[in-house]
Amino acid sequence: MSSSIESHSGRKGVSAEVAEISSNEDVDVALNYLRKAQAEDVVLSDKLTDDSTREGESNENRTYFGTHTLEPRVLRKVDCYILPFLCLTYLFMFLDKVLLNYAASMGIKKHLKGNEFSNLGTIFSAAYIFAEPFVTFCIQRWPVSKVMGTLITLWGIVLACHSACKSYASLMVVRTLLGMFESSSAVGCIAISGMYYTKSEQSARIGFWATQAGTGYIVGGLISFGFLHYSGTAFTSWQIMFLVVGLVTVAFGIATFLYLPDNVTNAWFLTETEKVEVLRHIRANQTGHENKKFKVSQIKELFLHDKFTYPMLLITACSQISTGAIGTFSVTITQTFGFDKYQSALLQLPIGTITAIIILVTTQMLARFGQFTLITTSMYIPAIIGCVVMLALPLSHKIGNLFALYLLYSGSCVITNIYIWNSCNTSGYSKRVFRNAATMIVYSVACIVAPQMFRASSYPRYVPAKIALLVTQAVCVPLQLYVGWLCRKENRAREIEQEGQEKTEYQFLDYTDIENRSFRYFY
Repeated sequence: MSSSIESHSGRKGVSAEVAEISSNEDVDVALNYLRKAQAEDVVLSDKLTDDSTREGESNENRTYFGTHTLEPRVLRKVDCYILPFLCLTYLFMFLDKVLLNYAASMGIKKHLKGNEFSNLGTIFSAAYIFAEPFVTFCIQRWPVSKVMGTLITLWGIVLACHSACKSYASLMVVRTLLGMFESSSAVGCIAISGMYYTKSEQSARIGFWATQAGTGYIVGGLISFGFLHYSGTAFTSWQIMFLVVGLVTVAFGIATFLYLPDNVTNAWFLTETEKVEVLRHIRANQTGHENKKFKVSQIKELFLHDKFTYPMLLITACSQISTGAIGTFSVTITQTFGFDKYQSALLQLPIGTITAIIILVTTQMLARFGQFTLITTSMYIPAIIGCVVMLALPLSHKIGNLFALYLLYSGSCVITNIYIWNSCNTSGYSKRVFRNAATMIVYSVACIVAPQMFRASSYPRYVPAKIALLVTQAVCVPLQLYVGWLCRKENRAREIEQEGQEKTEYQFLDYTDIENRSFRYFY
């Protein structure tokens, strides 16, 4: 197969085989863009090179992370325009979702009884699951910025409508709609990250925007603490809180619709030369850029032939039981330790800081050293210790129980590492987008199950729920080690398979990681 595309200078044209492939709608949009630009540097197949190795990087990580170095000025420009959108999207998603948690200490429970508060958390996740396949199809099929901007605006409107709800039925309606519209957030952010960054850069950047989960706790805690002091008669404090945050979210959604580029090829802040350089930069991922053709074959491969799919989904389910539990009940649990509603709101601030530090440190370690399996496995240990301590200590030990609760967030933060694994280890645009969708569906199932573990009958110690948290976190350890072993085994098998052959990369042909035998898994 020819290795280049004909340039303005009259270089040798592509072979008939390459021309046929590159004119096919099956290929990545990046390849079609590069053909139109007639960039003489662009290749469909190229030898693996190691001339741009980062200092201190091993040969193995070099293979998995890519080898083309982007000019720092261009990378900074991408960061300045793309990262703020990703960070704010995840911040508003997390903040808007957990406002119900803070509203628990602000009087919203006066309109609820029994397990109805738990049901509000459950219906959000159920709606998220229902909408995820449809939203994912929209992201795969239409411009991601327009889909994201529209859905962010809609969920902001729904959040503002919470302020008008004073019954269980009306709250169930708005929580259902909020779950449906917010199902776009994580899948969209992961898809956009993969368009602009190499694997190691994705680890760092996904860490940056996922850190906003911690920021959401801090901002939410401060907002709820501030509105707790509101004493108006027309609206209660929690109603004002939902209204204000909802309107801000609407404004951000409109900005996303207008200013976020759909992909690198129409990024308004990059010159034509810079666009080509960014595409050359990310092609070393071997995961592609974007393809708007929905490919059923890639979905079948994901669920019927990919050996990593179900172990990773099981890890997602077990690890994120803790997220569903503490995301809805952290304020309630804190109050069972003997803190009043004002103290409980302020004590959520350290949770945000802890979450942000854990995500930031672990993702930067992944970007620098790799070692996904060891770093991720170590994150379950503090959560296991926290569960044991909360089960062992009586509620009168306020500080001990509080610190044990904080430890649970280490296991909850694993979802960020799962985002990174999905993005780095999945090639084929349809397959990658729907792997993210399946992950978020399972994540939502965990968030459905978790609040139901906190039954009114087990208040205030919630012993059954704490035992379930302990078991699910402990199960993640052998599962994570197993996936790492599978990745290593597959990489070795491919090395043996290609021994003595010329190693090639296939960029922008939208091959899956199984079809492309030069692909290597990050573990």
